[in-house]
Amino acid sequence: MTTRKLERSEWGTYFHRVAKRLPTMRVAVSVLGADIGVQHETEDSALIGITYDPKDGILEVATPNITHRIANPEEIYVQESLGELASIEVIAPDGTKQIIELKPLPALPP
Repeated sequence: MTTRKLERSEWGTYFHRVAKRLPTMRVAVSVLGADIGVQHETEDSALIGITYDPKDGILEVATPNITHRIANPEEIYVQESLGELASIEVIAPDGTKQIIELKPLPALPP
């Protein structure tokens, strides 16, 4: 697995490019902070999409159950395995870390 920091100028194009492959993924979203510990927003939801809107400065993760928005991220790191997005770590302005873990849907039996 490879982890790399995305430059702010890449955020919109990166998430637009990977969004085409994401609807066949499951997602877990957690928020980590010194004052809140670990808070799980969702642990195993179907992923509808991930987008970054540079105009509004919002990274959004959408599932059927929740829409998790991070306004004005400070930094974004992505972890890729064999060219596929595996997880995203977002540092929010309040210092919390937002961890978005992705995994493929299980294959259907033949």
